[in-house]
Amino acid sequence: MRHSCFFTAISIALFGISGCKMADTGPVAFNPATNVSPTFLTFDLENTDRAPDNLEHTRFWDFYQGLEPTGNNATDEDRETANEIRAHIDKFIRATRTPDGKNYEKVRNPLDLINQVIAFNEIDNFREGRRYISQRIAAGQAGNYSNRANGALIRFTDQNAVLNDASLNDKLWVYPTLDWRYLPKGPEDSDLDEKVYRTVQYVSRSVATEEAEAQPELISLLAGSRFDANSFVTSGYNIPEFATADYLSRNYGSIELRQEFIRDKIDTLFIKSADKPVLDLSRHGITLSDTSPDCLRVELDYVGSVLRVFHSNEQPAKIKDPASEDPDATIKNPAYCGNQVDSEAAISWTAKGAFWRQ
Repeated sequence: MRHSCFFTAISIALFGISGCKMADTGPVAFNPATNVSPTFLTFDLENTDRAPDNLEHTRFWDFYQGLEPTGNNATDEDRETANEIRAHIDKFIRATRTPDGKNYEKVRNPLDLINQVIAFNEIDNFREGRRYISQRIAAGQAGNYSNRANGALIRFTDQNAVLNDASLNDKLWVYPTLDWRYLPKGPEDSDLDEKVYRTVQYVSRSVATEEAEAQPELISLLAGSRFDANSFVTSGYNIPEFATADYLSRNYGSIELRQEFIRDKIDTLFIKSADKPVLDLSRHGITLSDTSPDCLRVELDYVGSVLRVFHSNEQPAKIKDPASEDPDATIKNPAYCGNQVDSEAAISWTAKGAFWRQ
């Protein structure tokens, strides 16, 4: 896939593993992360008088409305498929749709909430963390804010959910990882100097078997963003260059959204749900041996205003390289949905897109 070093860098920032090898970044000062345990009136996010554009900063805002079929060639089949894509996303971000069904007016999920909390500077330690990263940028020295590294707890409580005796994971959200990492020098053989990486991880709390069905669908999420250090700010929202978010549910598999805000300007949604059908491709004349393929890729090209859907089943991302004598050598499998080229899309339509992403 595109920009694989960026997505590998998220793992590096979180776990310190190798992949796209990071260069020596010099001395690192102290890590200011401490325990954070605020209580909010509610975890619900919607536009308010205080923040009339609140929802515009949620992770799926552009993609959710931008995939809408448009123009004279838009068909009922396309609209039905667009609705199925949104319905599947709803399960992970707990979206409440607008009356026309083409956007949402409320969401409730850990990623959008912590993004808003950070942007609004509501938490002293998060504010201190961003100031610290900004100071390291000014000094040209690597820096890291990480609650995981310090053993610090991030725990959000929903007051209304507590008063209503909601399920454990509806009233308590715990984040094992909030990590900002400034790297003056990026991976070797790359142009990724002067970048800030941020990682957010949420994991639901374990409950007794008899309480499992009462819990929200979301089990965990892992999200990463890359920012230009030279435009990094300590208040409001930092605009990412790239972002990824992987959501895992109890009953509906997982989804992963990859967003590119520079160069290609493409959002790609991977749907991994081998057990339950998500999209009815038969309405587009597509016959499948399995109505629930294990890989669906929905790609929204903002520059071209085109939505494409790709699918594959039981196809690995990589296969043995037939041209190599090395038994361990591999190449990308062109049949895998993530590797298929634009002309191989099973479905495509002219999409509404978003003018600010063009």
